[in-house]
Amino acid sequence: MGTGRLSGVGVFDFDGTLVDTLGEITSALNRVLVRHGRRGLSEAEVKILVGRGPQTLLHRAWGATGKSAEGREVEGLTEEYFAEYGRRTGGMSRPYVGVDDGLRRLAQRGWRLGICTNKDGATVRKLVRNLGWDRWIRVVVSGEDSVRKPDARPLLLALSRLKAARGRHLFVGDSGVDRETAKRARVEGVFVGYGYGERDGTEERYFGAAVELFSWMGRAGP
Repeated sequence: MGTGRLSGVGVFDFDGTLVDTLGEITSALNRVLVRHGRRGLSEAEVKILVGRGPQTLLHRAWGATGKSAEGREVEGLTEEYFAEYGRRTGGMSRPYVGVDDGLRRLAQRGWRLGICTNKDGATVRKLVRNLGWDRWIRVVVSGEDSVRKPDARPLLLALSRLKAARGRHLFVGDSGVDRETAKRARVEGVFVGYGYGERDGTEERYFGAAVELFSWMGRAGP
């Protein structure tokens, strides 16, 4: 990624990697479903629907609860979902154990940190501010800023905005979408097993807890 001094760059997925947002996602989604006469979904059901952004989530949820929605109908439902989610952002979301301290320590060690997510940017940036992570996370690339993962371009955009020079570049995520994104961008991929995705044995590196992930990144160094 260009020339210059060595630096470590760590880009993270958001939901299921840094923060457990499944409760808020489920709550907001169910309010939209019930409003339209659909049944609510359990967190276990929603867990397998997330991963490719809000529009895909609404499309899948409609298919799981009755007649599918397409095109402009999905767009309208997604706007309803954004409105519901925005009303209560942060109330149920919690960082995974070890993430706060891990981000702080990496920033102190010289890592440049960013987020690459298919989630809407306003929600992610609000949560980042509320959690106090804007001290350490320099860049957020969301679903509206580029095409969506697993296309490599949003991750490459995050690296560009972080001014990634020579050195170690990592992309950390919890889903097959994240694994594929790292592969397409030719970036070292790290998979975490505590989020919403499932391990398939193809991971370059795997960690079952956030504490283990950040401990390894701290030891590995930039």
